[in-house]
Parts: sequence; structure tokens; C-alpha cells
Amino acid sequence: MRRLLKIFKVAFQSINKNRTRSLLTVLGIIIGVAAVIMTISAGEGATLQVQNQISGLGTNLLMIQTKMEHKAGINVRMGRPIDQKDLDILQKNSVWMPKLSPLLAIGAQAIGPDGYKSTMVYGVAYDYFYITSRELQSGSFFTDDDVKTAKKFCVIGETIRRELFPGTDPIGKQIRIDKVPFTVVGLLTEEGTGGMQDMDDIILAPHTTIQNRLYGRTRGYTMIMASAMDEDHILDAKLETTELLRESHKIKEGEDDDFEIMTQIELQEITRNITGILTILMGAVASISLIVGGIGIMNIMLVSVTERTREIGTRLAIGARENDILTQFLIEATVLSLSGGALGVVLGVIGNQIIYRATGFFIPTALFSIVIGFGFSALVGVAFGYFPARKAAKLNPIDALRYE
Repeated sequence: MRRLLKIFKVAFQSINKNRTRSLLTVLGIIIGVAAVIMTISAGEGATLQVQNQISGLGTNLLMIQTKMEHKAGINVRMGRPIDQKDLDILQKNSVWMPKLSPLLAIGAQAIGPDGYKSTMVYGVAYDYFYITSRELQSGSFFTDDDVKTAKKFCVIGETIRRELFPGTDPIGKQIRIDKVPFTVVGLLTEEGTGGMQDMDDIILAPHTTIQNRLYGRTRGYTMIMASAMDEDHILDAKLETTELLRESHKIKEGEDDDFEIMTQIELQEITRNITGILTILMGAVASISLIVGGIGIMNIMLVSVTERTREIGTRLAIGARENDILTQFLIEATVLSLSGGALGVVLGVIGNQIIYRATGFFIPTALFSIVIGFGFSALVGVAFGYFPARKAAKLNPIDALRYE
């Protein structure tokens, strides 16, 4: 134990004697560890935001749409579109889906008293507001009767209000959507920008009005959105919908469905996998700087061995063992690497906070990113310090003492 403590003492004295060089040596490790922590944490933050946004899309959500296949650079519909007939069948026969709403999505130019904006207009039913759990800041939703009579009413998001009605109350005022006048009856509560889109850049109107005035009666729905009775029955709702739509579309046994049903759970799983892969890739790219830092440590340790050849020869001549020399240089390399790792952790955590304060993008510092960054820095120190340490330990004492 005393021998090991003495080795540690000698190693630290050597590092302390060349403080500036040691600091420059570990700079690569500091940057590498900080980069690993910040990139992995950024990936975790993006995953969290996307998951929250998906959760905000609806309550026990199911999305039913026509199956599409990518051919020759374009999406080709594989069967007949989801339409009013399918909606009627689901509304009359579904046990596990108490709320359903068609959705028609169309890009349009919205013109207000004080501006204009290109945005997405969604034709929906009253149940859409329950399915997506959207709340009102002011005004009211349009009703089922408004949908049946195709009233030219709309509910807008906060982004639309800021662009078209800056500083004024939009309720009761009109906007024109592709030359068709709509009366604003409600303003949605602001939800902000999520990982995929601005949730407040939205105009909602009765689907009957959108279909008659903007979309075209002969076209089907973009999708049908539904809410399962509860989370435990999402799979039951999906199986039930599959049976009803196969019957509606007259699909024979053994034939593939011409529609797709995506549940909220599946959507969350897909996005989790995608963001997980991206996080791993970003972390792998960032770890390259750690390897570069390790090469820097190996280079400076080789220089140190050359500079201290006579010192090593003297220690070997007075009784130091090869293992003592090997341990000393390994300790020096590891201490340099771990010091850089610790400073890198601090820099990474501070960097996350700076990004959050500058951009508003929340980056949770993932504990496992700290473990990975710090652990990898230790591994780099041992891996890249071993060769110089081995070289020092294998020096011939007589040749080392003669070295000029």
C-alpha cells in the first residue's frame, strides 16, 4: 500500500510540474465529454418534446387513413379513400370508440383585417375538440348543428390571431380562406411550438363546410380520428375498426387491408425509436472528439517518457520494478483523462442550461449521458496511456542512464 501511495505521489508531482501542458492535453477530453453529454441530452430533450406533443394530440388516439405506398417518388393510394360511408359505419357499430371525427387537411391562404398567412385548415366535427383535448381561451366551439348545416364558422390558434388580428379580439370577426368568408367563433388556448410543428398555427372549421367550399365533395377524408374508451381498450378499438372497415371495403379473407390504423401508443413507440437512433448517432459523432483527446494524451505521454528517460533509468537502477513504472505512467494518463472528464461534465451541464436559456428548448441533463461521458474518458485514459506506460516500463536501465 505504501509503495502504491508513493507511486501516486510521484505521478501527481509530475503532472503538477507541467500544469500548462497538462491542461492543454486534457482540453480534448473536456470538449469531448461535454459534447457527448450535450448531444445525448439534446436527443433526450427532443424525444421528450415529441412524446409530449403526441400525448397532446388526443386522448387514447386512433388515426384511420387510406393506405399509401411510395412509388416513383410519389405517394400512391392503395385503395378507396376513407369517406363518409366508413364514418357512418364506425359511428353506428363501434363499441370501443365513443368519439369519432373526420379530418380534412388543406393548405390555404388566410386573410384577416390586418394581414395574411399561409396555414393549414382542418375540417373537423365537434368531437374533434374532445379527442384532441383542445381548450378555448375565449369564444366557443362550433356545434354539431353548425357541422350539419355547414356553417362558415372557424376556431383559430394563437399564432393565427397574432398574424391576422394583432392586439385585437378576433371573436365575431371574419377571415377569408381562399376567398370564402368565415366568422371566428373561438380562440384556442396557446400550446406553443412542439418538436414537429407550431400547435397554434391552425384553423379549425366544420368538415362539411370545408368539403363543400374548399376540398371537393368527391374526395374522401384525410383521416378519421377516434378516441378509444380508455387506454386499456385501444387494441380492442383497433381490432374492431379493422373488422368494420374490411367489411365496408369488401375486402376478402386473405387480402391486405387498403387502410391503416395508427394508435397513439404505436406512434409514440415509432418516434421513440427514431429519436433513440438519432441520439445514438449524435453521441457516436461527439465521441470522436474523445478519441482525438485520447490520442493527445498518448502523444504527450510519449513525449514525457522521452523527456524522463534518465529519471526512469535511475528509478529502475535503485530498485523500482517494471510494474511500478507502468503503474506510475498509467496513473498519470488516467488522472489527466478523469480530470478532463470531470471538467467536461461541468461544461456539458452548463452548456445545456445556456442552450435552454438562449432558445427555450428544454434539455434535461440525462444521468446516463454523464455516466457514458465520464466512463468513456476513463477508458480513453487507460487505453491511450497504456502504450507509453509500457514503453517506459520496458526501458533498459543502463541505456536509460546513458540517454542524453
